[in-house]
Order: sequence, then structure tokens, then C-alpha cells
Amino acid sequence: MNIDLTDTTSGRINAALVRARRAMGSPAVGMVLTLVIVTDEGSHYDALKAASDASKEHPSRILVVVRRPGRSPRDRAMARLDAEVRVGGETGTGETVLLRLHGELANHAHSVVLPLLLPDAPVVLWWPADPPEYPSKDPLGALAQRRITDAAETEDPVAALRGRAASYAPGDTDLAWTRVTLWRSVLAAALDQKQARVTRAVVEGEEYNPSSELLALWLADRLGVPVERVLSGGPGITAVRLTTQEGDICLERGDGSLATLSVPGQPDRSVALHRRSTAELIAEELRRLDPDETYASAVRFGLDRLVRGQVAQVEAVEAAQAQAQAQAARAPGGEQAPPQIVVHPDKERMARATAARLITAIVDAQAARGRAHVALTGGRNGNALLAALAQAPGRSGVDWSRVDLWWGDERFLPDGDPDRNHTQAREAVLDALPLEPSRVHPMPAGDGPHGDDVDAAAEAYAAELAAAAGESGPGDGGTGGDGAGGAVPAFDVLLLGLGPDTHVASLFPGHPAARETGRTVVGVRRAPKPPPTRISLTLPALRAAREVWLLAAGEDKAGAAADALTAGDPARTPAAGARGHERTLWILDEKAAARLPESVRS
Repeated sequence: MNIDLTDTTSGRINAALVRARRAMGSPAVGMVLTLVIVTDEGSHYDALKAASDASKEHPSRILVVVRRPGRSPRDRAMARLDAEVRVGGETGTGETVLLRLHGELANHAHSVVLPLLLPDAPVVLWWPADPPEYPSKDPLGALAQRRITDAAETEDPVAALRGRAASYAPGDTDLAWTRVTLWRSVLAAALDQKQARVTRAVVEGEEYNPSSELLALWLADRLGVPVERVLSGGPGITAVRLTTQEGDICLERGDGSLATLSVPGQPDRSVALHRRSTAELIAEELRRLDPDETYASAVRFGLDRLVRGQVAQVEAVEAAQAQAQAQAARAPGGEQAPPQIVVHPDKERMARATAARLITAIVDAQAARGRAHVALTGGRNGNALLAALAQAPGRSGVDWSRVDLWWGDERFLPDGDPDRNHTQAREAVLDALPLEPSRVHPMPAGDGPHGDDVDAAAEAYAAELAAAAGESGPGDGGTGGDGAGGAVPAFDVLLLGLGPDTHVASLFPGHPAARETGRTVVGVRRAPKPPPTRISLTLPALRAAREVWLLAAGEDKAGAAADALTAGDPARTPAAGARGHERTLWILDEKAAARLPESVRS
């Protein structure tokens, strides 16, 4: 039975459901949950069909929310609810209500849905595409015990996974994860049969395939070994190889249906590993409504900790030992962490990946110490990173009011000058973030209270850093020293751009500032590139950071990267001396990495 209701209310829809049930002779019993689907007019048919098929296993009340806000001001100002009630027939023992919310009502879908939920039954919300940035904080999402998204249906699936990691709350899941259930089951069974230690793993799959990424993240998280993500022609995931001392365990599927499992010492076996329909995926998700902790651990593991086959290489990606490595790198006696290298295929993906990495580092620092200190850099790559940060899906996962922003160097120009790093950072991202103004620490400008005295301006910034270091709690201090200007906070991340001559900050090869050891901030005169007057942190201040990240992209940086990673004299090659206590990370694109010696890259 179908009942069409125009310009209606939730109360009238409930009354229509009761009438339809009575007319069909089937009271509203036996339904186990309410499934709410938030979709658009063009996609609701496929989503509803998949949900209806899944409801044969899980009898449900299905509420399909289609928002139609309108295009003209007149349409947007109106508020009307149209509904179609379906009971019996293809809905089986369940029932379906198709809700079209017009005008202003489209912004208040939760007020329409709430009266239509089954009493004392769990609620599952499914966004077939375009979910909110924070599903659990969405007014509709807040009604649900289970929230289902699908990264595969987004424009940038890998970026969507970063967003899922930043916004995760218990009850969240994604169909990209559900698609790897069979793969995980077969691999787990194979490892149960073959009790051998896995030393590395490879996951092959299509580019931009989120299920391939999640499977690799799951393996890295559970096995604690480097996992290489290799691109293939598909369809979907095509192979997984686990390396053991006794040989490789291989699960290969070339046709999207039948896979071959190879285990050392055993005959090869064929395994049914078909690509499942959306209805099958939804039905699986409805079988368990408790938080999926395994999914949470995998999606939060960190995409940048995977090794990118033929595209990027990352030293020290062993997931289970990452924290232990960081602790070990904080060696006594002022020792610094050796460089690790990450290579991205191009500067655009490098900027996006580094923005996601920075968000994760800030969140981790706030969780560990309550606040985060970040030192920004300017230049081409620094500004590209900030622009990517402005678009990063997970940026709202950071409590920006607890972030202190500093600068590694600055051009000594008037405040607001377009060539100042602070000005460029404001335009790129800072003005769009809810920062606490007192926690943003730009270096003094050339028209500030110190006039054209760059040394006095540098001393003032050193005193500001020392004051911040003194406010830090136990274990949060930076460099030692006596008096104002003798200490800096331990930057959680200090970003540096790499110059073609190997300069970092405003420390140039052979310049006296590059040899400074007694001060944390210096005025730089007669710099070899314009403008000649600058303010810069010194190498001791840079080396007080927990993590130092050096950014380089483009052919013009290839020679500098190779020189800095093989040189030993920071006075002649300043980038060689820029290292963090816990981590020194070189983030390059392929062009900048082109001249690295093989011994360095591997």
C-alpha cells in the first residue's frame, strides 16, 4: 500500500502508517531498527533499493530524507514536507517513508525524523554520499547508534579517510571498511594456519581505492610491520602479500570474484572473494551496532605511515613500535633524531598529505600535553602547506584555541607587507581558524616599536620565546640557558622550507647567523637573497624542537636535498644541522628527491 501526503506533518505521517498497517492486517511489530537514509533526489532510488533488500534480513522502518532547499530566494524561504508511505509489497514486513523536505525545512531534518523513529529500537543513519564533516555531531547523526558513510562515493576517497580518522566517534563506520571483511577473514585464517612471523606486507589495489588503504592500515596496525601500498589496475583490491621467513603468503584476486590463496608448504586454494553489493554491505553493518574498535584503530593509524610503492618511501613505518621509536630517539646528551624521508609523487599531494600529518601531530600533542607549539615557515612550499591545511577535512578536529603558532624566520618589513611570512600565513589559513590571538606570535615587523633595529627586535622575540618556555609544564621545556632569550618552548612541530642553497629559516651557508650558538634568535643583515634584513631562529633553537619537518618540492631543490642529507657541516650546509629531538622528517616530492643517493632513499 502506498499513501502520498503533500504539505504534511510528522503527526499525519505517523497516522498514515497506523492506517496502512491496519488495512494490511499487520501491526507494527517485528521491526528491529529504524534505518535513516540521507540522500538526494538523483541517488535515492539506488539507496532505497539496497536498504529494502537489506531489510529482508533486518525488518526495519526505513526513512529516506531528501533535502530540496530550492534555488530561488522564494523557494528557500518556504517550508513544506511531502511524504510517500509504503507498507507491504516490496517492503515485506518493514515499512518505508520517503520524506522530501522543501525550503527552510531542509535545514531541520532532525525535527521531522525524530517523531517517526520506532520507539525503543536502535537507529542507524546512512549517508550514501556527501556525509557531514563530523557525522556524530550532525543533528541527525546524534540520533543514531550507528552512522554509516562511504568514502568510495566521494570525490577524493583517500582524503575522505583522513577526515574519517579526524572525526571518528564510537558508532562510526564506513562501507569501504565493510568491503574488506572477507579479505580480513581469509588473511586471518591463513595466519592462524601458518604460525610464522610476518616481516612486511604489500597491498595492491586501484588508485584512490579506500578499501585498499584501509586493508593496508589494518595490516600495519595489527602486525606492526611496514606495509607497502602498491597501485594496480583493479578492480578494487587485487592482491595481498605477507612476507615470512618461510616464504610469502599470497592472496591474489585479478577478476574481482575468485581469488587464489598461496601458503608456503600447502597447495594453492581457490577462495570465493566476490565484490559484494551495497545491500550485502548494509546487511552486514546492521548485524552489529556496537562500536567497531578494529575499524577505529585502523582508520586512525595514519595513511602517511604506509610505504607507497613506486611513489614514496618512508623510513621507520613500523606502527606498533612508532611510539617506542620516538622515545628512543629522545637520547640523552642533546643527541638528535636522524633524518627520515617521505617522497610524494607531486607537490600538490605532498601539501595535502603534510597538512593531514600536521593535524594529527597537533591533536596528539594536545592529548599528551594539553597544548601544541608549532613553528611555521614561509616560502613556496610552506604556503602551499597552509593552503592545503585550510581545505583539510580534519582541520575542525583540532582545538585551535590551544595551539601556539610561532615563526622560524621573518622578513624585517612593515606589518602587513605582502612579502612577510605572517601576512601570507594569515591570507592562506590563519584568518579562517578559531585561533586564540594571544597564542599567535608573529616576529616583530620593521615598523614596530623597535624601529629599524633588527637586533632589538630579535631580542624581543627571544624573550617572548623564553617566557613561553618558562610557562611550559614538566617535560615541555625547550633549550636551556640563562636569562631572557636563553630558552625556547619545545616545538611539537617546527616546519622549515629548504632553499636551493641549503638554507633553512634565514640561516644561509657561510653567514654568521648559521654559526650562532649562544642566542636563540638573531637579526640577519646582508642576507644573500632579498630582502637583506631578516629575523631568524638559530640552529640551537631549531634543534630544541621535538619534530623538525623540512619541505622541498621541485627540480631546483634536488641538489640542495642531496647535499643536506649527505653533508656534515651545518655552517656550510645549514639544512644538515636542522634536526629534532624525537624526529627529523624530510618531506619531498619526486623532483626534489631525484638526486638522492640510493643509500639515503632506502
